[in-house]
Amino acid sequence: MGHYSDGPSHFTVEKDPGRTVIFLRELFREVDIGIHAHEIGHPQRLRFDIEVSIPGSEPPKSDKITDVVNYEYLLESIEDSISGTRLSLLESLGSRILDKLMVPLQVSEASIKITKMDILEGDAKFGCKMSRKR
Repeated sequence: MGHYSDGPSHFTVEKDPGRTVIFLRELFREVDIGIHAHEIGHPQRLRFDIEVSIPGSEPPKSDKITDVVNYEYLLESIEDSISGTRLSLLESLGSRILDKLMVPLQVSEASIKITKMDILEGDAKFGCKMSRKR
């Protein structure tokens, strides 16, 4: 996209640096969550789908994990969050996970989708999707 300047015939083109997205999809965990009496103390199967965006898509400086955001932290963010204090709401759990996903300074955006897999009869699912930007 071009950008116009009021100077004499100055027209510059801004180069889009792209972005890198790392993700973890279809992670299933049993989690004690919910507001109803029949849910409390009875873990439910949840599906987690998360991704984070990092500005730029240039190659890493080397082929070493220390030169990129290690995607293993995605799993750690979920595992740490579900092993903490019991929460009642998917929104509270999602917010806790997003806090952890936004820790690396390179991350500009994060999103999470949490789905309760076995609450409704048939194929329907309840869930929550949230995102944050820096």
